[in-house]
Formats: sequence, structure tokens, C-alpha cells
Amino acid sequence: MRRVRRWAKAFAAGMGLSAVIALPPLAAAPLETLAPGTLSVCMFATFPPFVGKSDAGAWEGSDVDYLKAFAAKMGLRFLPVEVADFDGLWLRPGAGACDIAASGIADLAARRQETGAAGVWSDHYYFVLRAFGVRKADAGKLSRAGDLEGKTIMVIAGSTADVDVRSRVAHGHVPDVTIIGTSDDVENARRVRDASGDDGPFAFGSGLGTVQYLSRKMGLVPVWPHCMMTPDGKVRNEPFSFIVRAKSIGVAEALNAFIAATPYGAGRGQDACPEERR
Repeated sequence: MRRVRRWAKAFAAGMGLSAVIALPPLAAAPLETLAPGTLSVCMFATFPPFVGKSDAGAWEGSDVDYLKAFAAKMGLRFLPVEVADFDGLWLRPGAGACDIAASGIADLAARRQETGAAGVWSDHYYFVLRAFGVRKADAGKLSRAGDLEGKTIMVIAGSTADVDVRSRVAHGHVPDVTIIGTSDDVENARRVRDASGDDGPFAFGSGLGTVQYLSRKMGLVPVWPHCMMTPDGKVRNEPFSFIVRAKSIGVAEALNAFIAATPYGAGRGQDACPEERR
């Protein structure tokens, strides 16, 4: 190639040409994934509508569809790798469990620090709001952190719903709040639906899209859409990223190019988060 370039420049000079002759770009290097020809994706199965499973056990959701399209564009087979717990999902690619982790993973500084150099965080593809699902009889009873006093709340352990509610309760000095961390948003919604009066959880917290989806299915009501609060008391945007195994050569770069060129199926989400009352 160097000889060809030198020849091209010499030819141009000999012909009295001022322009440099353009040569075709080099072909992109093939992606190096854990298994050749396969894109393995670690996913948490109970975070609809981003990731979930149909009654027949098929993977579905906007994250699933998006990464299936990415795999197809790269000429790779899409291989789901199910994980039982959301907490620490972002560490799985760096540990060699998969090429990519997905399931609505919020980009937080603490998570990036945990991941270290073993995982690469993709560009943001969606912005989420927080919300709660409550029974219809309780629809007007939750619009700020102070309304959680004396209540029991269900969240996914280690999720940003967990971080947000604990931060708001702490900074709002809200007393007597019970926060139960689980590994299943669907079951959390079901427990709220089946609670009787004050016997059982008052609400479940999750991303707005998840709360809306599960509320429609279970006859609940989404309330108090709001932006995430971090432990330092700051209210901030909450973007989603995919996490890529650093040793999966070329995958992070290809995925970022795909994100830049391909609209996400669930839209862009809410990427402006002003302060609001607590």
C-alpha cells in the first residue's frame, strides 16, 4: 500500500497535477467477539418494555430488538445470556460472560468506576424518568418524597429506582419508609396490585416506561414522573448505555456508530431534568 501511495504521488507530480489522488479506504477489521460469528448479550429478563420474555419464553423488548438489529448489521448471530440479578449486570462483559450487557442500564459514575478498564460504556441511546405504580385508590396520594412516610416501597435492588428513592428519603428526612429490594419488577407490580389496604406494599418504583407498561397490564396507575436523585442530593438526567467487553475488539466502536445512525425503537426519552420539589 505504501508503494502504491508513493507511485500515485509521483505520477501526480509527473503529470503536473496539484490534487492528491484518492485511494479506496482500507476495509474495516472484523469484530472479535467471545465466540466467532456470535454477539452474546447479557440481559435481565424482568425489565419490560426494554427487556423481557413472552409467555412462550422468547426474548422481547426495545433493547433486544435494537441489539438484534445491530448483530444482523454486523453479520453476527444474536445470543441472549440470561442473568438472574440486575445488580452488577454492567460487570458481566468485563468478567467474560458476554460481549455486551443490556437491560436499561443507567450510566452512573459509580458504575463506570466499578467496571474499570474491562468494560466500555457505549454512547447514550435513551433517557429515562423515574415513576411509581400504585393502586387506583392511591392515585392521588403520591407526588413527592414526603408522601412515602410510613409506606412500603418495592424496587429492583441496586437499580436507579433503588438509588433514587433512598436518596430522596434521606435528603428529605422522610421517616418510617420501608424499601424492599427484589430482582423482579413484574413481581413487584403484582405484589402492589394484590395488596389489601395497608397490608402490603404501597407502590413499586421503576423507570417510567416500565411503570406504564406494567400498570396497563395489572390495572395500576403510574404516578409522580420525576428525574433521578443521586446520593449527593443532585437531580440529574438518567441516560442508558450498553456495556461492551473491552476485549471484544471493534465492538464498542461499531456499536457507537450504529447508535449514531439508528433511531432507538422506544424513542429518545426525556433528556432535560430540571429541579423539582422533593
